Amino acid sequence: MNRDPYITFIGAKGVAFAWIGSVLGPLFILSTLGDFKHANTYIGLVFILIVVLSIRDGFKAKKHGKTSDFIALAIMPILIPIGCVLWFAFSK
Repeated sequence: MNRDPYITFIGAKGVAFAWIGSVLGPLFILSTLGDFKHANTYIGLVFILIVVLSIRDGFKAKKHGKTSDFIALAIMPILIPIGCVLWFAFSK
């Protein structure tokens, strides 16, 4: 099977980076909040870029009828941060 490096990256590691990055990306950006001299801002932006690319690939997969890829690449990176915020909001 002929697969380019981008497809292999998204298939193997992209899902994990997207799920982790969906939570850590905004946290890194909010930790510096506009300080563009700090490395955390750029780390957060890279995480968010990976999440956006993952969501885009998830919607491409939905067009091709791959529901499991759509859920893993598009739905979960949206639901995980929402779940984390709700968990912290309602925990004692």
